[in-house]
Amino acid sequence: MQYQFNYMKTVRIISTILEITTRILAAGYFFSFLLSVTAFSTGWSLNLINDNRRFEICYPFTQTPYLLGEYNDGYILIFVLLLGLYSLFFFLVGNVFAVFSKPKLFTAYGVRQLRLFYLGNLVLPLASAILVSIFYDMESPAEILITLHIILGVFSYFMAAIFKEGYQLQTENDLIL
Repeated sequence: MQYQFNYMKTVRIISTILEITTRILAAGYFFSFLLSVTAFSTGWSLNLINDNRRFEICYPFTQTPYLLGEYNDGYILIFVLLLGLYSLFFFLVGNVFAVFSKPKLFTAYGVRQLRLFYLGNLVLPLASAILVSIFYDMESPAEILITLHIILGVFSYFMAAIFKEGYQLQTENDLIL
């Protein structure tokens, strides 16, 4: 008897592993975001060093540095914004991977998750860049990240369109049967 490889089973396994991984990353970024907002707004776990030109945000209830950076308004805005946005990014990526781990691929849930993901990658990087450019000069690494997110957003838009078409065809097929 010849063994037949089940691609969808492999896709479900890999997407489940990636969903868990991205959930952990989202939680880590969200923890860092909350710790940073708390430190900058209250001074808790915040150390200023090098004549107040740099900061250290320490692990809670310790003096061990966790996050480091420049201590100026523009940098702090970018720093906190990136932590928050990447927390959201990994959460949305986890939702997309969750779509691929389900037994039924073309669903309203899947279309919605892909739509949220492409909108997040198209709108949020551009809006953030405009906001940050008011306070701080953008550098080429930021421009590269924005471009990559826009490309990812466009690719996700195409996937969402395919999923929407597949969902409509599947719904029509279910009505006939």
